[in-house]
Amino acid sequence: MLGLVGESDAGERNFYRASRPRRFATVAAGIIANFIFGGLIFAIVDMQPTPYSYASHAAAGVAGLKTGDTILAINGHQIRQNNANDVTTDLHNATTTSAGNPMTVTYRASDGSTHTTTFTPTLTISNILNNPADVGGGKLPAGGLAVTAINGAPVGTGDPAVLLGSGSPVKVSGFLENEDGSPSQDFTNVTVSGITDGYPTNNAIHTAWIMGVVPGYDGESPPAAVASGFSAIPGFVWAEVTGIYGLIVHPPQGGINGPQGFTGPVGIAQETATATNNGFLGPNGLLWWIGFISLNLGFVNMLPIPFLDGGKLLFIAIESVRRRRLNPKVEAAITAVGLAVIVVFAVYVTIGDVSRL
Repeated sequence: MLGLVGESDAGERNFYRASRPRRFATVAAGIIANFIFGGLIFAIVDMQPTPYSYASHAAAGVAGLKTGDTILAINGHQIRQNNANDVTTDLHNATTTSAGNPMTVTYRASDGSTHTTTFTPTLTISNILNNPADVGGGKLPAGGLAVTAINGAPVGTGDPAVLLGSGSPVKVSGFLENEDGSPSQDFTNVTVSGITDGYPTNNAIHTAWIMGVVPGYDGESPPAAVASGFSAIPGFVWAEVTGIYGLIVHPPQGGINGPQGFTGPVGIAQETATATNNGFLGPNGLLWWIGFISLNLGFVNMLPIPFLDGGKLLFIAIESVRRRRLNPKVEAAITAVGLAVIVVFAVYVTIGDVSRL
């Protein structure tokens, strides 16, 4: 765009001959378009019916539930089926309430028949950060960890964090789970403390009762899907902000190039391949991934870094305060420095991608 990179004048169509509100709207349009596109993609995904899936060697799978079966109720409490958030919330609430006691599950099989089964959820530690969380020299494997013994005794029932000592050191034994819930790597008498209740997050190691279910849902009506698709945007932005904050202030996350750090071209290519293997319209499929990338582009582009749209918006804001534009040569130099920083950062992140291969 003529004049946008800092020229003093580029003729009648010079970007800086437009009013500040028009320039602000022009620059912001790209960011807004990324968020709108991402919201629409999420809405399309939310309209698609998605079947439940089950880890065959986890609690629900061992009890006989198979991909395509729909959980209707747990211990008499109905599981809503209208959208992913409601289904996930209801399943989590039911599992938490069970406190590790046997759960009576009513489900609809893929052939339409209704069945009832009973199984006990597994006490699981979500250690996606590879955070040792230990005080005795032991180390937990990274991933989902099924706990089979605490201080040498079988796992009881109750609040997961209380069972794990609520801050007091305890010794846990169990195994790292494969995706299907089967054992991968054993760990024995690892001393841990400070593990809190909750499901996997980027900022902490958590523990919860787990059934081994990936929730499905019936699909939302178009108006409801549009509402849920766009309502996910603020949560996404907040998650990005807190995620970056966590990388800075929580050393166990490993920093920018740690396991939960930034992803560059190599990592994006890997995740694209994974999303493609999940199908086109699934909740973690290719279409969802396209929407996720669009939201990421919108978020990154609004950061107040010179060369990005957010940097241009910052220049316009400064101009509004000063009542005059920065020297075009100074603005161009700052933009060039911003571009150089972005290129160096991209190279650094790519090195981290390669190191994680």
